[in-house]
Amino acid sequence: MTITRDRVFDALSLTGAIALLIVSVVGPPENLAYTGVGIAVQVMAVGPLVFRRLAPLAVIWFTAATAIGMSITELVAPGTIIDLAHDHGTLWIPQAVTPFAVCGAMSHYRNQTAVWIPTGVLFILGLRPWELTGARIAQSLILVIVPAVIGMSIAARDRTYKVLMESARADERAKLAAEMHDVVTHRVSLMVLQAGGLEMTARDEETRRAAEELRANGCQALEELREVVAILREQGGESTGKTAQAPVPELSTLVSESTSVGVPVELVEEGAAGQASAVVRRTAHRIVQEALTNVRKHAPGAKVRVHVTYGPSDTRVSVRNSPPIGPGLSLAGSGSGLDNLRERVSMIGGTLDAGPSSEGGFHVSATLTEPVS
Repeated sequence: MTITRDRVFDALSLTGAIALLIVSVVGPPENLAYTGVGIAVQVMAVGPLVFRRLAPLAVIWFTAATAIGMSITELVAPGTIIDLAHDHGTLWIPQAVTPFAVCGAMSHYRNQTAVWIPTGVLFILGLRPWELTGARIAQSLILVIVPAVIGMSIAARDRTYKVLMESARADERAKLAAEMHDVVTHRVSLMVLQAGGLEMTARDEETRRAAEELRANGCQALEELREVVAILREQGGESTGKTAQAPVPELSTLVSESTSVGVPVELVEEGAAGQASAVVRRTAHRIVQEALTNVRKHAPGAKVRVHVTYGPSDTRVSVRNSPPIGPGLSLAGSGSGLDNLRERVSMIGGTLDAGPSSEGGFHVSATLTEPVS
């Protein structure tokens, strides 16, 4: 449901309550069943309707509390709320606001069981079992039970809409996975094969070394691409469970690679890595890899500390570097690496935060939630 439609419904509900209030308190004198105090109570009860979407349970409990107050007042001091001279079965509840408060709570509050408690209070006070009449039963059903059923129907429709939207998104992810597998993987595979051929036929050592590095990076890109495709297919409901998983890469390898090119890295791992699932460990590896790559590009001479905490429910990753001691590489990248990484983390239900640190360096922190089996 769009925001515009929600606002229209809210405006219509408030307008309906005001219209019902006017009908209740304005009319021929012989039909006016509320005293001045009763009219003030009715007007006061309409106000909280503006919060029916933000705090639906609070609104309906306020309405029920108002009804309790009206009933106690009339039992203790008859005629304070209801004009007994013109009363023809007026309910001791805020008639103008009750149907909209009940419908709003049933449609917007997740726990409908909790909503039924104040709804039941309003229904019983409307019935007045100690003075039961057929007209009062009919009015209570119309003002309380019917709106409750309508609210439940709206909530069921909204849940169905959300399920359909999630299903559509899952289908799109599955289609994207197929496109990536059929097109991108094919092109990268060709690049890896060509790099391997160049490595075999190159005459000088420098070209062979560059071709070997290109081939290794291509193979790594293929592996990471397969991981992303697998995640997309799982979310699209197309996971077969038959895809062989490559071993999860070790973070110590990344540390060694960075140290070998002059970037000192301290690695701290807490907890047993085996507690984390393969997809979480691969994502943690990718976060550390991207962070270390950015340090090499943009913070030459900086020291890096990688801290990973493995837990049964989530894994926390933190990569922090000290201020650089020299200028970084200009035009080193498109700047989309962290954005792509944030999207990948969100795909498994995690969160990622990155930005300058108070010490003058940079930090990348992520919380990776274990998938529900």
